[in-house]
Amino acid sequence: MIPLLRAEWRKVTTVKLGWGMLLGAMALAALGVVAQIASNGASGNIALPLSAAATQKSIAASASSAYLFSVVVGIILITTEFRHFTSRPTFLIEPRRGRVIVAKLIIAALVGIIYGVICAALTAAIMAIWLGALGVTIGWIDNGVLLSMLSDLVVIATFAIVGIGVGVLVRNQIAAVISALVYLFVLEPLIEIIPVIQKAYPYLPGAAAGAITGASRGNLPHLDALQGGLVLLGWGLLFAVAGWMLMIRRDIP
Repeated sequence: MIPLLRAEWRKVTTVKLGWGMLLGAMALAALGVVAQIASNGASGNIALPLSAAATQKSIAASASSAYLFSVVVGIILITTEFRHFTSRPTFLIEPRRGRVIVAKLIIAALVGIIYGVICAALTAAIMAIWLGALGVTIGWIDNGVLLSMLSDLVVIATFAIVGIGVGVLVRNQIAAVISALVYLFVLEPLIEIIPVIQKAYPYLPGAAAGAITGASRGNLPHLDALQGGLVLLGWGLLFAVAGWMLMIRRDIP
């Protein structure tokens, strides 16, 4: 198993795309922090003050936006095998396909954790410098800021695992990435506002992620952090198992 993990790790670290995705995740996290702090107190903004626990947790949750990139990394990690036909030598070297999928899931989760740690550190640095300059005390423990940042890691790592499952379900790399982004940016927000089906919204991956980090918004009832964690974990396991089952049954392209 160790050689498989090394091989999968090498695939991630030797391709520029992984590093580019990390930079994109950092930029998005920083943008979320800057936007929330800069707009707080602006005319027409009804947000709570920067000293409020809910506001600080929401700012800390900006790091979780890296899940948009971790899910893409998970997709690319598996679909690249099909796109460039490296799946053939991969499964010739290791014919036990389940072990290959497990290795990819572990590496995807590890990449997600690394993304989360870096984005959380960047978020914490911006918060500490900016809020300190404004004379606002950050309740790292009392306001649950650190807990929110730890929750970010869970969210980002889980979405990387989901990406592996999506990549197995939709083998075409471009179609898989577009499908995932369309769902997260279009379909899930639509479900939130359509009365007939909006009751299902809290149990969807994006909403569950918001419940974990404390960044849930809107007037709809939402899950608490523990419930959101269990729901998101369920989605991750569902996609992981589905990917494993399909991989061992399908023909290798």
